[in-house]
Amino acid sequence: MRRILFLVLALALLASCVKLERQPVDKRFYSLDVVRAAAPPASEATSTRGTLLVRRVHMSPRCAGRELVYRMGESNWTADYYNTFFVSPADMLSQDLRAWLAASRLYANVVDPGSLVEPELILEGNVTSLHGDFFAKPAQAVVEMQFLLLQNAGAEHRVLLTWNVRRTAPLAGNTPQELVRALQSAVAGAFTDLESALRSAPSK
Repeated sequence: MRRILFLVLALALLASCVKLERQPVDKRFYSLDVVRAAAPPASEATSTRGTLLVRRVHMSPRCAGRELVYRMGESNWTADYYNTFFVSPADMLSQDLRAWLAASRLYANVVDPGSLVEPELILEGNVTSLHGDFFAKPAQAVVEMQFLLLQNAGAEHRVLLTWNVRRTAPLAGNTPQELVRALQSAVAGAFTDLESALRSAPSK
């Protein structure tokens, strides 16, 4: 019995020393970091438009995940598990859009839904495409967005502007890094178009 007990204890000790080695998953994380190049001249700045609330953008289910999305054929789509955004695209785009519009000096203040300030205007965004189109020749990054500018009038919200924008950017290579760079360029173009539309839109 002593020998059996000793053998069991020895096997248990040996098992505790064994470590199963697993190859780490080589995942890469990216951020769009869409930043407005420069503030406009002081002559173009205005604060008469009041405070703008920018709500969190809504993402189409096709591009709502953190994985990079590729279109490979007419109806063939795939998500890249190993190459993903560091945070959700909705959070990145919402934050970058607020910072972009704040830098534009188009409004006195640009706030998020957590602010206690009562805004005069509300901007809602919907992203329907944020992907790499490798089926297109040449391959390109594609960004499609829809925006609504609303007047905040208590219980009623009057639509002041409806704006749809589609931007593409060519890919210099078929790599995730190049796709993120091209997506960044396409989003910056979309934000530029949106800013121009808002500058021409009525404020009330």
